Amino acid sequence: MTELLFSNLPPMRFINKRTFSKCFKTLFEDTNKICIATGYISTDALTELKSIAEANKKSLILVIGMHFFEGMTKVQYQAANYLNDFLVDNSLGGVYITNTFKFHGKLYTFHKENEVIAGILGSSNLNSILDNHSNYEADIALDNKAIITEMDEFIARLIVKTCIPFSNWKPDSFVENNPLLKDHDNVKYCPQNEIDNIFSRTTGKVFKIPIKPFEIAPKSNVNAYFGKGRKNQRGFIQPRHWYEVEIIVPKSTTDNINYPKAGYPMTESIITVYTDDGWKFDCKISGTNSKNFRSCNDLKILGKWIKGRLENYGSLKIGEPLTEAVLNDYGRNYIEMIGTDNPKIWYLNFSPRGNK
Repeated sequence: MTELLFSNLPPMRFINKRTFSKCFKTLFEDTNKICIATGYISTDALTELKSIAEANKKSLILVIGMHFFEGMTKVQYQAANYLNDFLVDNSLGGVYITNTFKFHGKLYTFHKENEVIAGILGSSNLNSILDNHSNYEADIALDNKAIITEMDEFIARLIVKTCIPFSNWKPDSFVENNPLLKDHDNVKYCPQNEIDNIFSRTTGKVFKIPIKPFEIAPKSNVNAYFGKGRKNQRGFIQPRHWYEVEIIVPKSTTDNINYPKAGYPMTESIITVYTDDGWKFDCKISGTNSKNFRSCNDLKILGKWIKGRLENYGSLKIGEPLTEAVLNDYGRNYIEMIGTDNPKIWYLNFSPRGNK
């Protein structure tokens, strides 16, 4: 196997070519251990790795190459610790960070029965295991024994010569901005004047959409992460993603004449939302009595907006249930959904009450 892997983005789509993420997932299914050395990580990629490793009992070694020198957000740091603690506690590997020099390489090796059987080398950082980024990447998958063995030995030497265990490091300060939705497909960051313009067009149509905490919905809604994963025909379990959410809106709200309805004869309708913190994306209204409220194309968009704000505020920790106590600490247990002069455009407010 020698295979070129390209992103599936226009205008450079390749119908018969696999993407990095598809190749990665196929190889991960077929192996019991993976070693990764990457320049950059992301919160959602780390939580995805943890979920897959836990559900399928996979061993994992991860080297983070750039963040010691360029910094991390608090949420990224929590996610890396979350993954590392799980791996170490279960004797399944660990997370390391280079503190000797900036390592910008991207190497992935896959093992089966204590033997390296495949590798991927190219431009894809860890975030490429997901399908929600806009960078165009090019990689090559290999099974040449000499090359993949050398790649694997390089990662092992990199750990010994240049790294420290992630648990031994804590940055002096954290990067302030939250990158969860930055450069995310189907999401736009809007300048303040655009948000102000949308808010100036709001009307008296206001709905309070409750966020159902763990005590009410322990395995669904904003806590879908704790629901049952999806098992394919080969027995590989794809867990629910940490940021995957779907809001179930009460019938007492959806019955209101001003609340957007699932379309007819279509089974859904699309609205565009602008958020109080500057994001723009589309949401879908669907289901019986128009009860389902979710982000279009990717359920993680709405989840990143909700959970990301709770994480940045310090109320929610990655991997822990979103409980009543979390919402009380944040100071808000509902999303304010405000209509505008255009029935297809809505303003969403999930700002914390009070300061911290």
